[in-house]
Amino acid sequence: MSRERVVVGVDVGTTSMKAAAFALNGRSVGEASVVTCWDVGAGGEADMDVERLTRDFIDLVAELVETTGTQCIGIGITGMAETGVVVDEYGAARHRAFAWFDQRGAAELDDLPPSIRDAFAGATGLALKAECSLSKLLWLQAQGFTINAGDVWLNAQEFLGFRLTGTRATEPSLASRTALWDQDGRPWTQALDLIGVSEDFIPPFVAAGTSLGVVGDGCPESMRGAVVTVTGHDHLVAAIGSGAVGSNQLFNSCGTADVLVRSVPWVIDADSRAQLVAGGLSVGRHALGGHTAVLGATRFGLVMERVMAMLGVHDHAQRAHLVDAWRNEGSGNEGSGNDVVSVSEPGGWVNEVRVSLHDTCSPNQVVAAAIDYGIHSMRGCLETMTSVTGPSDQVIAGGGWAQLDGVLRAKGSLLADLSRSTVSQPGVRGAAAFAGIAAGMTDEELTRELASHVQPPRQYPQQEKQKETVS
Repeated sequence: MSRERVVVGVDVGTTSMKAAAFALNGRSVGEASVVTCWDVGAGGEADMDVERLTRDFIDLVAELVETTGTQCIGIGITGMAETGVVVDEYGAARHRAFAWFDQRGAAELDDLPPSIRDAFAGATGLALKAECSLSKLLWLQAQGFTINAGDVWLNAQEFLGFRLTGTRATEPSLASRTALWDQDGRPWTQALDLIGVSEDFIPPFVAAGTSLGVVGDGCPESMRGAVVTVTGHDHLVAAIGSGAVGSNQLFNSCGTADVLVRSVPWVIDADSRAQLVAGGLSVGRHALGGHTAVLGATRFGLVMERVMAMLGVHDHAQRAHLVDAWRNEGSGNEGSGNDVVSVSEPGGWVNEVRVSLHDTCSPNQVVAAAIDYGIHSMRGCLETMTSVTGPSDQVIAGGGWAQLDGVLRAKGSLLADLSRSTVSQPGVRGAAAFAGIAAGMTDEELTRELASHVQPPRQYPQQEKQKETVS
């Protein structure tokens, strides 16, 4: 009896590594996850052994396939950006992989010559912050680390792809987060010169959905023969997995991190990249071939999580009851008439939310203040984004908070023609879709399947008026 053929998507996340198997018609067959293991130092430093990550990855996928009794024909890998390793000519990782949020290298970035600091945002599309991979390479060199001839840089997902297939490759959207790549389409020689390497330090580009090869004999039998593709930065792949698969679309990932992903079918010029970065956004290659991605983020989800925790509300139905009471009536912080509560956050993206109660107030008013604050923050992000990209053709929201009608209505007052995606694990679904392409399915088949999870847009009060504000 033949086994059902599936593709597997894996999301290598900061907190956990999630995998899901999908039948070729898009039906979910099974899911599994494992904690992402970081070693944390006394000063908050965080890094990992990538060989352990590889073992956990292989065990996770093999167990999923064996438990579901299926035949895996393709594996797509997405996940966090910036985390990676220098790999020597024999295929060994030469150091531990730093977490993207690890701040080692911040001092080295601060000491860069003014000419490089001034050119940084326009060339890389990134802020001059320690999250980029370059900062960790500069820190390693300050500790006496030497990059040798034949060494290459691989992001964590690219390293996993290499371990499965033996192919060293760079996925464009992940390269965009390293600060080693000029978004005009070439390695950034100023960065490469800083660390004393040639352009060969970055392996050849291989786009999401392109096979790196098949899983070899060193892996469990249940995985062997499956084609492997590295699908790119998790936020971008989640947008695709949610159905945002076209040009000029805006995707809002409504999780704890509230992320805006705008796709445009052109390369944004250096001056505009610098303008977007100055406004708190980033610019890089999209996992969609031939597209640029503009990313912005607000603290909407974090604020909502903290406010709900403060109120002792964790149940979905209770949350829905509170957020459904929100109304945009044209007064107060952003329209709810809430003048007895204010919500704020300190600078620097620390995990802190401040709620000030100016008088006796109800839980509804506290939640309304949090929503108002989130909408106000999103407006500023959108104004910066659309000043360069122009308005989008379609807006799709996905993630946990988007499943609450009150949150969707609040965002719909700002985002015209807002649709909702019902996909629960968009990152793994997007990665699996690319695995399907690598295994021989057509883009058209997968586009239809992904788009089927997007609900038609609704109309909300003041929608058109708000759209004019940010277009």
